[in-house]
This record gives sequence, structure tokens and C-alpha cells, in this order.
Amino acid sequence: MRRSSALLATTALTSSLFLVPGAAHAGATDVTTRAASLTVDKQATVITGQMRPESPVSPGSVMTVRGRVLRQGTRPEPVEGLEIQLDVPPDLLEAGSIKTTRTLADGTFRAAFTVGRQVGKSGTVTARFEGNESLTGSQVDLGTLKIQNYSEIDGFNAIPEPHAYREPIVADGRLYVRPGDTGATDLPVYLEYSLDGKKWKAWASQTLARPVYFTFNDPKLVTKDAYWRVRYPGSLLTMPAVSSVDFVDVKYRTEWYVFNASPEPVRKGGTLTVKGQLFRFRDLAGPAPNAPVYVYFRRAGTAKWVRMAATKTNVYGWFSKKFKASADGTWKAVYKESSGYIGSTSPADTVDVR
Repeated sequence: MRRSSALLATTALTSSLFLVPGAAHAGATDVTTRAASLTVDKQATVITGQMRPESPVSPGSVMTVRGRVLRQGTRPEPVEGLEIQLDVPPDLLEAGSIKTTRTLADGTFRAAFTVGRQVGKSGTVTARFEGNESLTGSQVDLGTLKIQNYSEIDGFNAIPEPHAYREPIVADGRLYVRPGDTGATDLPVYLEYSLDGKKWKAWASQTLARPVYFTFNDPKLVTKDAYWRVRYPGSLLTMPAVSSVDFVDVKYRTEWYVFNASPEPVRKGGTLTVKGQLFRFRDLAGPAPNAPVYVYFRRAGTAKWVRMAATKTNVYGWFSKKFKASADGTWKAVYKESSGYIGSTSPADTVDVR
């Protein structure tokens, strides 16, 4: 909020007073005219104000101005009924949208105007009181108003989540420019990441021919948890835009190298052995020792999986469990996601029980 300087103006009003002294001698009258000056002082005013929303704004936006006028004296006092004029450069103004307003009993005023359609134009807006017979005029600079198309990045998403260690990341979304794209071309967008959510660095970039859907699929490998976003820096005619932020947790991938339920077929009431080997993929791939494993069975003709056992892998990533064969069905092993590893499910193996 900026305040204008108040000027004290003084107007001198002069009137003539005619005084008749006593006679100097008989038969003669001497009339002497003397002038006296009467001075009237105008009181200074101070006007304050602010304009919202902040610049830049899109074409057709409605701008609201709020302010107050005080007359200066021993104690500043509000003045009611003063006419306030908004001065807006013609290039920034929707024709016919501006009106004067008057101060209320507490000296405050409110006015509004509609922004024009000339994208890329800018200028200074002021609020002004011209003064009257008893008060000096004053004005306040409300700031620079700049017209740009509104930009927005919608639907941003970084996948997969959780993300496998040393795998590329894919991110997509859409850039909008409103109202209408006004022929906007060659729009740069940047995929950015941050390890702390505060300091951002560019990961990849591309240039859009126009406001459209975009996809980033850069081959660089991701190795750390990070926040991700897409940023459009804007141009002379369009505002900048930043997408929502997506946090992606990076974990080591796991995979079942071996899984088998045997023998196949198996005699009813006989022993069925389910076993498998789990690998994990850190900088070097290798067996996953001491990993919790859950064995599931789905009876033929049903859709429900029933947990049959919980066990752990040995130092070589292997597990083995024995069951009594009772019905035809399908077996699988599941390693559930943990704080450091992505879960994985083995291939299903169907066993015929005879």
C-alpha cells in the first residue's frame, strides 16, 4: 500500500473595506480607502488504497479497489462524500466499465473495473481525489496492472509409485492457456525434482507446439525418493504455471526367479511341495535373504485366494513348504511391499490332484 504526499494549498481572498475619518477642515471631506486581506487555508488530504487481485491478471478479470481518504489537521479525520476517480490506461480497460465512487462516513471507498482484452499490455493505475473549495486534491499509485493469458498445468502425475530403484520415471499432464490459447506456440515445459520439497532442479524439458497433453519419459535412472513437478515459465503473453507436487517413493524391486508346486499331478492325500527363490535388485541383483513370504491357494472353480502358510527365505533367497494335497487348484507365493522393497507375486502354478 502506498500513500500520496499531501500538499497544503492556500488561497488568498481580498476584499475592500471603506473607512471615513473625521473632517480635516470645514467644508471638506476626505475619504481614505484602505485594503485588508482575508486568507482561507485549504486542508490537505491523504488518500490510500490497494488493488486486487495482484498483477498479472487475465483478460476480462474484475479488479477491485479499496481505499480511504483522510483530511489532515491536528488529528486526521475521515471525509464523507468525496468523489474518487480511478485512472486506468485505455489499453487496460474494458470500455464503459469504470465509474467514479464516493467516500463513506468513515472515509473509505470501493470501486471496480473490468480488465480489457489486449494481452501483453501493462500500465499504472491510480485513485484520485481532485480537491474542492476546502480540501486539496491527492492521489495514490495502486501499482502496475499487466494483462496476460492465464496458464494452468492440470492432471500431473509421476509414475510408477512406488518407483523401482534405477528405473526411468514417467510423468504426464496437460498445459492449458485461457481464455483460449490465442495462437500460443513453442511453449517450454520443465520436469523438475526436489529432494527436500524446497530446492528444485530440472530433470528434463520439452517444447510444446501448443497447449496440449504432454508426457516425459526420459531414460535417466531414478535412485532417490523425490518430489516431482512440471513448470511452465510463461511468456510475454502468458502467465507462468506450476503443477501440483507428486512425491515418489523409490524402493528396490523384487522378483521371483523360480516358483513351483510339485509333483504334478499329485495323488490326493499325498505331499505337495511349494518352493521358490526371491531376488532383489539393488546396485547388484542378488537373492533376498530372510524375506517374509506368504503362500496362497485357490481351489479350482472358485475366485478366492486362501493364505495357507507364512514363512521366510533362507540366505540364498529360497523358501519351501509342504502341504497335504486335497483338491485341484492353483498356488502362488507373495512377498509384500516393505519400507525398502517393492512387493512381488510369483507366477501361478496349477496342480491336478487325482
